[in-house]
Amino acid sequence: MRQTLRLRGLNQHVHLLSHKDIEEGSKSYGPGGFHPVYVGDIYNGQYEVLNKLGYGVYSTVWLARNLKATKGDGHEFVALKILSAEAYGTSNDIYEREILKHLRNGNKRLIGYAHVCHLLDDFEHRGPNGTHVVLVFEPIGETLRSFGAWFPDSMIPNNLMRRFTIQLLLALDFAHDQKVIHTDIQPSNIFVKMQDQTRIEIGYLSKPPPHQDRTKGEYTIIPSRPLRQYYFDKNNARDDQFNIVLGDWGVASWVDKHLTEVIQPVALRAPEVLIGAPWDASADMWNLGAIVLEMFRAIRMFSGEVSRGQYKLEEHLAEIVHLCGPFPKSLLERGDPELVGRIFDKDGTVKGIKFSPDRPTLSDEVLTPGLDKEVRDEFLAFMKLVMKIEPKERPTPEDVLRGPWLRALR
Repeated sequence: MRQTLRLRGLNQHVHLLSHKDIEEGSKSYGPGGFHPVYVGDIYNGQYEVLNKLGYGVYSTVWLARNLKATKGDGHEFVALKILSAEAYGTSNDIYEREILKHLRNGNKRLIGYAHVCHLLDDFEHRGPNGTHVVLVFEPIGETLRSFGAWFPDSMIPNNLMRRFTIQLLLALDFAHDQKVIHTDIQPSNIFVKMQDQTRIEIGYLSKPPPHQDRTKGEYTIIPSRPLRQYYFDKNNARDDQFNIVLGDWGVASWVDKHLTEVIQPVALRAPEVLIGAPWDASADMWNLGAIVLEMFRAIRMFSGEVSRGQYKLEEHLAEIVHLCGPFPKSLLERGDPELVGRIFDKDGTVKGIKFSPDRPTLSDEVLTPGLDKEVRDEFLAFMKLVMKIEPKERPTPEDVLRGPWLRALR
């Protein structure tokens, strides 16, 4: 069972939904919205849709066969990410296509190049809801969000988590070198790579996709079916066979040109972003620390919840203070004056919120269940290095790679 520092408000509820409300929802298929995709459609004269892999805020993702590839050459299958019509050509434009092309053309000599989910092709498709940018990628096995479920208590083993953390740091080192900030590092945006594409044909495609009736007036949404069960041999899997890539650059920003000033999933939001201070590439490092703990020990660092489903900024900031220490004056002076004055005491703590002395701190063993003392000490040193409230004190990816927890794997 997934653990949490909070004892309330983190349970997810499952609701029975009608077919109109599943997945992205039928309301997403209007002018400016998603493109209605049918299994069997061929895009750009090359990519035949086979099934739905997933969806997000700005897109749906589909497994397709590259009709111009040679069967069995490892390039037969691709993932089509079909963006909503409003993602480009409106005031809500994102930078995803431009950033992906920039990263693809980046410094291939950097090791981290191999740990970015790179663009294979892109084109535009005109549909009933507008013009859609379509991005083509290699198919991936699953996200790091679901990968943890392969292991007892959803805890990824030490050697494998260290391997993934190294690869994620290398990806960030590459991206930051190319003047790109991801801004959305979370387990669902970190992809475990395919090991064997032949398993798609013999396993995944052996089950036919759901039926879609093209004659109906309303588009038939079908449920996502990821490749999770069909990308490696579960009977002969080894840690050194698994590799990850950092993907979903849909809300990424340039170092010198931000898409928006409010970035990151709320619970993973860096302290400087929470208080309205300027941010830079170091915000990615805060994200990294929070998600590594979540994936490694199945513990979520922060929630900001005061009751089920109710988020409060003050609570979130107090959680940060409890785990990582008070906010330094240097950062508070760069934040929004009204917000800082309303929430913080002069010592950098949050007014009116005091947690129980029994509540775990970053040094407590409860945050690192199942680890022996040597590994625990190395990992906690890693966390304390990365989770610096003052962005200027956070290490670079290269600095972190020299730490004992990660260096031990080499």
